[in-house]
Amino acid sequence: AEFIETGTYLVVEKLKLLAYQNLCRRLHAALSAEIVAAGKAEHKHKQDLTPYEHALEWQDGCDADEATCILASLIYIGAIRGYLSDEHHKIVFSKESP
Repeated sequence: AEFIETGTYLVVEKLKLLAYQNLCRRLHAALSAEIVAAGKAEHKHKQDLTPYEHALEWQDGCDADEATCILASLIYIGAIRGYLSDEHHKIVFSKESP
């Protein structure tokens, strides 16, 4: 209520999305490095959703469904380039520019 009264609510919401984007970008870089080190460089753009779910749970207390929703929202607004594969429980990033 305080943010609405001071007129900063929308700024806080935009910053929250930016924080999620940065968290996902750094997690993507770390997981990609692990995959490359394991000798599977051709699959570094296909990553399991579990680390993202754990990171968002740690960051915001989100459960798995909320984490998937946040990732889908980031993909929708163009902050992340890729798609979610619910069947395989993976997030598939663009090879050129994740």
